[in-house]
Formats: sequence, C-alpha cells, structure tokens
Amino acid sequence: MPDNYEETSVADLPLWADPEANEVLRQVCSKHKVPVDVITELVALQRERQHQERAAGINARFEEILGGME
Repeated sequence: MPDNYEETSVADLPLWADPEANEVLRQVCSKHKVPVDVITELVALQRERQHQERAAGINARFEEILGGME
C-alpha cells in the first residue's frame, strides 16, 4: 500500500484522513511492531468484502497480508 492514502480504499476513514489520528495510528503500530501498511491492507480488505454474505477465501488473503510482517 502506498503512503499516499488518497489512492486507497481507506482514504475517507479518519485514521487515514485526519493527520492527528493518523499519527496516533502510526505510533501504536510502531509500538507493537505492526507495519501501517498491514493494517491498511486489512482494513481495505474488510471494506471490500463487507457487502458479501460469505467472504470466501478471506482467510487465505488475511494470511497473505499478515505474512508480510515476517
């Protein structure tokens, strides 16, 4: 995910749109050694799939995203 969140599907959310909230997100991620990009991808994936009754294959995608932390 790019640092320029206007290009992502999370750009309208306060954690990315509000500079102060985004700084808090970055601090918490840093404290817990979780890349902001990982959180961004997980939230974007959830938003993409929220309208589906069954999110087939979502667990595999979660594993793929979280695998990027290693």
